[in-house]
Amino acid sequence: MKPKHSHFSPLTSLLQNSETGSLIARAAQSSRLEKTIKGWPALRGVAFSVGPLKNDQLKLFVGTPAALTRLRQSLPSLITHLQQSGLNVNHIQLQIQTNPLVSKQLNRKPKRAVFTDAARKAWLDLENKLPDSPVKTATSALNRHHKFK
Repeated sequence: MKPKHSHFSPLTSLLQNSETGSLIARAAQSSRLEKTIKGWPALRGVAFSVGPLKNDQLKLFVGTPAALTRLRQSLPSLITHLQQSGLNVNHIQLQIQTNPLVSKQLNRKPKRAVFTDAARKAWLDLENKLPDSPVKTATSALNRHHKFK
């Protein structure tokens, strides 16, 4: 038996389902909230991510204690801005995210030191002069790891 085709679009069908409709509405609200917050002047140059919005409480994750302090000073005006944008936010909880924020992690490229010929010679000479020790092991690893001009 073939399933009956609905005359509704797939999105409309999902919105009519109470569980998925609620989820889609929360995702749309979260996206709108993130766009509104990203434009806030106090957050320029700050690595942050928007956490969940439960009832009227929002959670923001920041990358450093300095960013947390900077943002904490402008919380009342940020809350007012969000309320004027039509978002029901009365309290913002700030939290430092201990692991790197995902958005910043994706853009990060591994750093590589580049040694000049003189530096390369100096490090190789040092490695050859050292007796077997943890320092020689570390110097050897350094020489293998870094690029040379």
